[in-house]
Amino acid sequence: MRAKSYIIAMTCIVQSALLAGCDTTGMTRTEEDFGNSVRHMVRMQTYNPDASLRPSTEPPTEMDGERAGAVLESYRTEIGKPADVDKPIVINVGQ
Repeated sequence: MRAKSYIIAMTCIVQSALLAGCDTTGMTRTEEDFGNSVRHMVRMQTYNPDASLRPSTEPPTEMDGERAGAVLESYRTEIGKPADVDKPIVINVGQ
């Protein structure tokens, strides 16, 4: 019985030593850089970073012609089709 307790105690000590070797005291390079690429991408895609600090009092008055045409065309063709809403919802389970 005493040998069994000794083996269990030694096993616990060895496992504790192995787990202690896996511990990191500081942040890894990946953890230090986590999220920076997303923040950088958002900064680079922001047209006017100071817009929230000094908002314009005038509404936007112009838009790119091609983009406005595409928006109107998609609105006219895809939005407001009540026939599409009347389609039944089919849920297949176990097939």
